[in-house]
Amino acid sequence: MRAAPALVACSLAALWGAGCGDIDGGSAQFPGTILYQDADGGYEFRLLEPPWIPPFVVAYDNFKQTISIVPPVDATISSDPVVLLGQALYSLQFSSVTGDPAAAMAQMRGTIPSGAITDPSSAVLTAEGSSGLEMTWQEKATVFHRDAFLAGSATPTFWLHFTAQKAIKGDPMVDQMVNSFRAK
Repeated sequence: MRAAPALVACSLAALWGAGCGDIDGGSAQFPGTILYQDADGGYEFRLLEPPWIPPFVVAYDNFKQTISIVPPVDATISSDPVVLLGQALYSLQFSSVTGDPAAAMAQMRGTIPSGAITDPSSAVLTAEGSSGLEMTWQEKATVFHRDAFLAGSATPTFWLHFTAQKAIKGDPMVDQMVNSFRAK
């Protein structure tokens, strides 16, 4: 009688170890993510989808920004980016900026509201070969930011501006997105 339960337990263990679908965590660099490629071919990065919704582009005048968010469960359905960004648990806004990463970082630092808590900037080198600077800062009690300015060899500088309702310094999901970025 004891052999049957042991046999069932061993069978279940063997099935569990046989595989978990199409994701190969052993050979894929960013398992479980999808690759987003800029329509203009300027950059690419990987994100977890879900919880991130697919990136979309907002253009006005001569400015173009790619946005992706993690909406809350009770999100308001809206096509207004201001509404979406205002309620997002996490948001990411991509844009191309002038200057090298250090100059772009210095310009952004000048726009941080007085009273915000800032961390020092640090160098970043992505797994895909882009390099630059990043920093985190806290605007309010539940408004946290992380900014990365990245460029590849002979590419424009790209600004990845993350905002979250909780601290995002060292957040593994945000780390993965920054680390997978590649300017082309």
